[in-house]
This record gives sequence, structure tokens and C-alpha cells, in this order.
Amino acid sequence: MKLSLLWPRSTADAGLAAVAERYFSRIRHFFPIEIIEVAPRRGRQTESDVAIMRAHSALLLRAIPEQGHVVALDERGRSIDSLKFAKWLERLMIDQPHGVIFVMGGDVGLDQSVRQRADDVLSLSAMTLPHQLARVVLLEQIYRACTLIRNIPYHK
Repeated sequence: MKLSLLWPRSTADAGLAAVAERYFSRIRHFFPIEIIEVAPRRGRQTESDVAIMRAHSALLLRAIPEQGHVVALDERGRSIDSLKFAKWLERLMIDQPHGVIFVMGGDVGLDQSVRQRADDVLSLSAMTLPHQLARVVLLEQIYRACTLIRNIPYHK
């Protein structure tokens, strides 16, 4: 199974990017994984957050592969704990030969159109997270799931 992570490109925090890269490298030992970044849209001062969100979401929708299980990450999504996430991901490994695509918005979130396109909508937290921190949380949870699936001591 292949994992794809789709989000707007961001270089705002080099420290968080380094942590994300560390988990990304660990996951590659378990699954083929790729990050697909769409060009970020820099809003003009006259553009609203809604306009920027719609533009980002349109780019993300165009970048979603035609095949695969699409998971939108949104604070309004379904919450599951780490153990259930691991079991859910393991089930997808069996059921989804074309892989899983996780889609995350930028700092203004995702438009409803992305949530409607998704097969699942998950929440990483009920709290609002900076998008670069949310990437780290997602990658860490995927890595944790990998270790749980393979019975490797990491989860405590």
C-alpha cells in the first residue's frame, strides 16, 4: 500500500519541517510514502480567508489521484484514538490496493468541496493546530500505527 500526503507547500517553520522529515523517513521503512505539495496561494490583502481557502482547495482537488482512499483532515472530522487509527490503517492496507491519500489544508483550512470528495474525514484534534504542527502530528500517528501493526515497541 502506498501513502500519499497532499497539502499546500509551506516553509514557515524549519524546526517543524525537520521533525516532519524525521517521521517521514521512519515511515518509509514500512510503506512507500510520498508528499505532494501544491503551490501555496498568497492572498492579497483584499482577498478573504474564504477566497484563499477555496483557491487552495481547488488546487488540492486537482492533485488528488483518481484512485485510492481519500482522507481529509479537518477539525470537524471523526476523532479516533491511536489504537483505532492503527487498526483502521491496517484494514485499509488490505482493502485499498491503490493506497491512501491524506489531504490537509493550509492555514485557512479546507473547503467543503474537499470534505465531500473524501472517503473519510478525520480530526487530529478538536483544537485548532497550526498546519505545520498538524503535519507532524499526522506523520507521528502514521509512524505509531506502523509500529503497532508490526508489533514494534514504541506505543506506550
